[in-house]
Amino acid sequence: MAELTLTMCVRLSPTRRQADALAALCSTFADCCNDVADYVDSTHTLSQKKINKAIYHQLRETHGLLAQMTQSAIRRVIANYKAIHTRIANLREESKGKKNGKRRKRRKIPAYYSIKPQYAPDGADLLWNRDYSYSTKTGLFSLPVMDGRIKVKAEWASIPDQYRHGRFGTARLIRKRDKWHLLIPVTIPTPDATEHPKTIVGIDLGIRFLATSYDGERTVFYDGKEVKHRRGKYKELRKQLQHRGTRSARKRLKAIGSRENRWMTDINHQVSKALVNQYGKDTLFTLEDLTGIRNTAETVKVQQRYVQVSWAFSQLRSFIEYKAARNGQATIAVDPAYTSQTCPRCGYVSRKNRNKETHTFRCRNCGYRSNDDRIAAMNLRHKGYDLTVMQCDANTLDVAGVQPTIP
Repeated sequence: MAELTLTMCVRLSPTRRQADALAALCSTFADCCNDVADYVDSTHTLSQKKINKAIYHQLRETHGLLAQMTQSAIRRVIANYKAIHTRIANLREESKGKKNGKRRKRRKIPAYYSIKPQYAPDGADLLWNRDYSYSTKTGLFSLPVMDGRIKVKAEWASIPDQYRHGRFGTARLIRKRDKWHLLIPVTIPTPDATEHPKTIVGIDLGIRFLATSYDGERTVFYDGKEVKHRRGKYKELRKQLQHRGTRSARKRLKAIGSRENRWMTDINHQVSKALVNQYGKDTLFTLEDLTGIRNTAETVKVQQRYVQVSWAFSQLRSFIEYKAARNGQATIAVDPAYTSQTCPRCGYVSRKNRNKETHTFRCRNCGYRSNDDRIAAMNLRHKGYDLTVMQCDANTLDVAGVQPTIP
């Protein structure tokens, strides 16, 4: 039996006194994290053993946190610094890999320890069965505070039953607009993905169409015109507020960003759900490996750069992958190179096959015509088929059901 880990957002309903106690805990946790960050900034050490030896007892005496929460604060700071260093390393690699061509203003890349994380009093990390626990009988969470423990009601109406009985991990207690939530990673069992798929589906992700799927017989387009139009409106509104520069404008900018992210996340949930639920368990979804798409997108015209760079391709792909895993379906990611330039009928590859302005494809060799996004989905499906044949015994593969055929 396979397993899947998802993050469950549980709304808490603390009393006013309990909310004040949780706020005090988050404030103390943030102060502890900031002290650890100060130490790392001055010593440039990310060894948890060395940090513990140097300042652990001082942190306990200064802030009064429990031993486990003090360790959680240290681990959080180390993880944040490592994330910053990874991002800086990626920027350096991107800078080295730039193609020679038009001269551009060179981007200044910060030094590894030039950026120090700052921690606001709006969250804390809680370890399962040490810092927090949950009773299935009472439906209450037991949470730590500075002077003991409290039991807080939780709202479970929107949480599926299977998640409540999963294996919980280290949670993040957060406060947003005076509302309290627990973000809990929960691991649940899922059906094993099939090794011998009867259906292979190629999925091309894009902007004109959010997704285009091809299963050998049917092509489905998920229109992105309305999404692109609405995001354009958000961009113009954001530009106006940035030009205004007042305190209220900055506050509204933050609210707009959160609203746009929630809306786009909901769209990606809808599209991924529709894609996955129309097929049975014995299905393999072939997706694009979009690693490095940001570098490619940054070479487009300035007018289109916002749309290309900020598009949530990775999120949509991750939604498809976890929803498929939950259903016992398989997913693979393949190199999307030349999938929009290759003829799925004769295999001829040429940039001239594709017309980007009209979004059409016409093979210069055999004359095959179709939509360019559909062509990409077909070629992705072919790549999925080729990988499946390589991994499976020809005698066990139901070739008749999945072998590529061109209508």
